[in-house]
Amino acid sequence: MIHGGMKAATVAIGAATVLALVSGCTLLNAPAHPAATTSTASPDPDPVPIAQQLPNLLVAGQTIGTGQLRVIEHEPIPGTVTDHPLTGAVRIVVGEDRVLEVHIAPDDPSTVNLGDIMLTMTGKRHDGKPENIQDENYYGLVAGPSSTAGDLVMRMPLDSPAAGDPTFLHSLEESPPGDARVFAVATIDWTLPPAYPNLAPVDHGSVANARGRTVLDGETLAYYVPGQGDTIYQVSRRFGLTEAQLVWLNPELLIGSPQPYLKYGIGVNLDPGRR
Repeated sequence: MIHGGMKAATVAIGAATVLALVSGCTLLNAPAHPAATTSTASPDPDPVPIAQQLPNLLVAGQTIGTGQLRVIEHEPIPGTVTDHPLTGAVRIVVGEDRVLEVHIAPDDPSTVNLGDIMLTMTGKRHDGKPENIQDENYYGLVAGPSSTAGDLVMRMPLDSPAAGDPTFLHSLEESPPGDARVFAVATIDWTLPPAYPNLAPVDHGSVANARGRTVLDGETLAYYVPGQGDTIYQVSRRFGLTEAQLVWLNPELLIGSPQPYLKYGIGVNLDPGRR
């Protein structure tokens, strides 16, 4: 896990960005009165916003992830909330309205009391794998209708283009209401196809508006710390990525903001394994 004021954190290799420096050029034999030209070309269309370029892998009705909600070692918690914790098999299902649903088949349905617990989907990892350097986000679940199979059905309203590929959410956490202490966890195993197979950024060197520093974890290009004036466009080109791929690696850039942007000194993830 990497820490640098931020928590740890997920490319096809693009063409190298070439910065051409042209100086001292002089236009020779220019006509005194250049002929007028008329352009009939249509103006360039507005560029597609990055948010609309992100992959959306959700298909209504599909089960796209599974896990097992189990009690973990935790601090002592007063009261009876941990005497009968909610445990059981977990499925992540795409609802008909494409809102993510978390289905839980309780090990002991007779002791379930949703009023005593809080269930949260989060990017925090409990499986020992490297975390994304961006701050983890937490999304509380709200109760939905019970299914015919007797599962508890919770809904996760995530209003972000990043929800089209929710594989950056690694865990379902259970805690007392209003309490950060976690006493049960399910690690989510996603079954969605990879949005960008074999994505592997390569640093092609510092260029204008991409003069920050990179950080390695062993031989892995782990993350990038932007410099002043860095732009998503130039930083993505420095590493052979599209803007959409850089934002896909860092879904937090679009959460709570319709337009992603880099923050000076705040690292961004470059490793798909840390998404």
